[in-house]
Amino acid sequence: MEALITDSVLGTLAILWLVVLLDFIWRWPSAYHPLSLLRIMANNMAKKVLPLKQDPSLQHYISGALGVIVLITPFAVLVGLLVYIAEYPLFFEAVLMLALVDFSHIRFQYARVVAAVGNHKKMLSREMLNPIVYRDCTRLTDIGIAKAAIESLVLRFCYQYWGVLFWFLVAGPVTALVYRMLLTLNWEWHWRKPGYLRFSQPVHNLTKALRAIPAFIAIIALCMVTNPLKAWRALMNTKVRDQSSLILAVMGGGHDIKLGGPAFYHGHMNRYPRVGGQREVRYSDMIYCQRAITRASLLLIALSTLLLLAIWEIPPVTSFY
Repeated sequence: MEALITDSVLGTLAILWLVVLLDFIWRWPSAYHPLSLLRIMANNMAKKVLPLKQDPSLQHYISGALGVIVLITPFAVLVGLLVYIAEYPLFFEAVLMLALVDFSHIRFQYARVVAAVGNHKKMLSREMLNPIVYRDCTRLTDIGIAKAAIESLVLRFCYQYWGVLFWFLVAGPVTALVYRMLLTLNWEWHWRKPGYLRFSQPVHNLTKALRAIPAFIAIIALCMVTNPLKAWRALMNTKVRDQSSLILAVMGGGHDIKLGGPAFYHGHMNRYPRVGGQREVRYSDMIYCQRAITRASLLLIALSTLLLLAIWEIPPVTSFY
């Protein structure tokens, strides 16, 4: 037990598995989630500091950058100090990481969408889908609802679930906190919101840079747990090379389904390219994609565990001086 507390590698491994298991069996209530405070603060700040549409672009960029610094810095410094002075940091870090991952809410909402679609309740399906997507749901058909749910599940898995765990494993809980807060601000200040295009660029670019490596690793995992040949072919044939399109191309190619395409945001249609396979989404594909996410999660956690154990087994370098 003492080795578990004092050894950083074993402690990290224990936190990783504890968070993964608890997130799978327990759902943190949204009304009492710590990040809800950040969402409220972000929306209130944007109302006060968002420049007018006719203001210079530089003013939008500066306001957006300062907003990120003001919101994130106090939380990051406070959490860093608490981790440093905590008598039992493993417990504190485990609770923090459980709050940051928060993927059980996405699983729960996705399951509700699957159940509503299976019972042919279109209005209920749109209502259940709305909390986990940013697009307008009022015009979605049955196929559109299924596609939007699958896209949200896989992107949230890559960016939110695996992205948070990746930065925790690489750089610790404070870095994972900063990444998760940036991700939340990027969603709250979505560049599709009217007037947010330039204001959201600082947080959008920073978030995009931080999620690049975990997204690349997640793409490889999704290839391995679906159909590697078809997923890789779809990835190579994708004309657009942004992160989200590449992830959707791998998931769609691995299941031979079309993802992407036109989407409505605030009443305006945005034409995204279709990626993935050859046929339209069916109800059964929602189940298959959910299982693929579970397999990808187990694969990534298993590989992370093996890597941590390999690092733990490496003997320390002995100095001759």
